[in-house]
Amino acid sequence: MKRLLRTLPCLLLCLLLLGSSASADMGPKQSVTITVTNAPEGVYYLDLLHQADWDYSNVDLEEYDPDLIQGLRSWEDEGWYPALAHGTNLPLFGDLTPGTDGTHTFSYVGLPDTFRIAVSSADGAQATEEPFTRTVFHTELVYDYATNTVTKSTSTVGYYLTQFLSTFVPTLVVEGILLWLFGFRTRRSVVVCFIVNLATQAALHILLGSAILAVGAHYLYYLMLVPVEVLILLAEAIAYGLLLREHTPRRRVGYAVCANLTSYAAGFLPLYFIAQFLLGWW
Repeated sequence: MKRLLRTLPCLLLCLLLLGSSASADMGPKQSVTITVTNAPEGVYYLDLLHQADWDYSNVDLEEYDPDLIQGLRSWEDEGWYPALAHGTNLPLFGDLTPGTDGTHTFSYVGLPDTFRIAVSSADGAQATEEPFTRTVFHTELVYDYATNTVTKSTSTVGYYLTQFLSTFVPTLVVEGILLWLFGFRTRRSVVVCFIVNLATQAALHILLGSAILAVGAHYLYYLMLVPVEVLILLAEAIAYGLLLREHTPRRRVGYAVCANLTSYAAGFLPLYFIAQFLLGWW
């Protein structure tokens, strides 16, 4: 009975977090955030031009000014199509007008890897000459309308450090709580938990980042995440089984499985918000 009472909080926490992650599409979404400087007067539309003639509708064009929409489609004869105003192969979230914070955000699986920035206003339409290719999962750009150039982008080093912290910090917190609930409370156990998570989280980002950079396809993040997490679960089960000294090997492995599944589920919810907060420091 006492063993059941000790285990019950762990099981409830696992079920709660796993259930919440399965109830909605809460995974991290690739995104591009564009801040416009020297913006044109009045209403203007901004879109991403890509070289794919797809027709998946992302916005209701009837809600927008047809003249400004036509301005964004000025480059279709050259093989460049506006992602929102024309379409993509997969869903893309975004809006042609700036948000309340003055930025333009494009996200989800239909986000182009390579694109030009196009702006249409009462003064006419223009687009950047050089295409921009994303190299990170979340990209931040500053577009100068007056010079028609991209003047700033996310620091690659800063981004990957941010991405690592975005998963490492919540994972460490969740697995630390479960470490205590499972009865592993010595200093050695805490140090082992820290080192194992540091190693496995670093391996996670190195594997995913290398695959994305090598192939140039950001959808690989979604395809590889589950198998990589399975490998990490196995690695942590072996590491905790060998390195922890408290309790039986069965409990050590049980902790590894429960902690890994729980941190995997819990990490999806705060990942985007933590990443956005940390990116403000770079």
